[in-house]
Order: sequence, then C-alpha cells, then structure tokens
Amino acid sequence: MRGSALRLAAGRGRGPLLQGDGHALPFRDGTFGTVTALWISTDVDDFADVLAEAARVLRPGGRLLFWGVHPCFNGPHIELLEDRIVIHPTYSTRGWHRPGPWWRDGGIRSRVGMRQVPLSDFLNAFVDAGLAIERVHEPGARPIPTVLAVRAVRAAGR
Repeated sequence: MRGSALRLAAGRGRGPLLQGDGHALPFRDGTFGTVTALWISTDVDDFADVLAEAARVLRPGGRLLFWGVHPCFNGPHIELLEDRIVIHPTYSTRGWHRPGPWWRDGGIRSRVGMRQVPLSDFLNAFVDAGLAIERVHEPGARPIPTVLAVRAVRAAGR
C-alpha cells in the first residue's frame, strides 16, 4: 500500500492500522473469527500460500470471505468485447502475464501485468488451506460473471 493511502487510512482513527505481507501475516494462529480476502488472486505471487496464511490466522470454525476476479471469465486470458467474452488459450498458463494484444491500453494491468490462477488451482488453494467451501456466488448483472465470491470455513481440527 502506498504511503499516502496508509496516512489517509490512519488519519481516520478507527483503530490500529498494520501493514504486512500476505505471505506472512503479523498475527498469531487463530486470532480472528473472520478474514476477508479482496481482489488478491491476480496480484500475489502465490495465491495458495496467501490463502493458507489467511486460514492460519482464522480460529477453528472461523470464516474466510473471498471476493475477487472470476478465475474463468476475468483475467489476463480474457478479451472483453461488446457482445461477448473471448477466452484465449493463455487460460491454462499459470503465473504472471504481460499485456496481450487484447488488453486495453492505458489501464493499470497494461503497466503491472496480472497473474492467472486457473479454476482448479483456485479451488484447491481453499482445500489445501484446510478450508471447507460453504457458498460460491457469481454476482453481477452480466450474463457471464467476472467476479467470484466464496465463503469458506476453517475446519475445527486444523
């Protein structure tokens, strides 16, 4: 997070503000009853590792709420056209992607790239972290969803 954003958030005075690395959260095991993961799957080096770290800081029975890029219908492999979405073969190419010819010029993704996490890797990250998926939702008014929401619970024995 940029310094100016941190200062703005800290200035609101609504409690302590910490900055950390999603791969090594600065909290003890089982600290929280709920953890949110918002818009992260395309922007971290190892989504499964970050999800496992989020599960680690959950109490047994605690919930993880994910909201972000739909791994099938949004990402570096997608070309959004006026009347359809084209899924390019790069869907199965894991890792960081640089701009494809179908990427829009001038956006942040053209400057920083985007990581692709295929659906199987996405779902297995929850399983491998000891999370049981309770609900999956594809919100939005579009006929093809570009957002995916997942509610998962940490198993009692993990």
